[in-house]
Amino acid sequence: MPGEQQILRAGSKHTKLQTAELLSVDSKLSDESYADYVQSVQKYNRYPIYFCSVPKDVHEIERSVNSVKEQLYEPTIINLIDHSRLVPSTLDIELHKLNELSKTCMYMQAQHNSITILLSQLNRNIEQEFRAKNQYQPMLTDLFGGDSIGQDAHVVMMLQRPYDLYGITDTYCGEDPRGLMAVHVEKNRDGLLGMIPFETDLSTFTINERTDSPKEGG
Repeated sequence: MPGEQQILRAGSKHTKLQTAELLSVDSKLSDESYADYVQSVQKYNRYPIYFCSVPKDVHEIERSVNSVKEQLYEPTIINLIDHSRLVPSTLDIELHKLNELSKTCMYMQAQHNSITILLSQLNRNIEQEFRAKNQYQPMLTDLFGGDSIGQDAHVVMMLQRPYDLYGITDTYCGEDPRGLMAVHVEKNRDGLLGMIPFETDLSTFTINERTDSPKEGG
């Protein structure tokens, strides 16, 4: 996803306007809405954020981290890779590619104290019929390439939208599934496991942690 689209989504969240409204030629934004949008996105000019819309292999990623490390004084570098299977590699076997990527992330963490947030897909295990009795709650083995990615990661969080994806209306982990994005912490070297509930309005890319008491589904 191009960097400008990421910023557009951030502005959509702030202004509570859908991207279709922001880009529409059928209706003009009010001066107030336009000024609000401009103010919400201009702040990103002050942040040292670098977008790369062209996929890079692990060696190019490592070189980029080295370059940023040399330019800034004691930076905390956070890499966000979306997603694991789109990183090109000369290796033929996909699991070997993921292992190479995972080991490179570990090396960069050890060498530069960098943090890598690596997005990955799930395999098809979660969709099997017998998983319905557990409301299709994700497990670590559902992670694509879980043997390499899951073992090397410090934290593994798996996202689930039980109502939107599976039509679940019964209480899900003590929460009303409608509008729920459930973040299942399936691995955590330094903390607890469990589920963190978020309320979503994906029309404006708004995601907020649920802080009130659990609601009952029905």
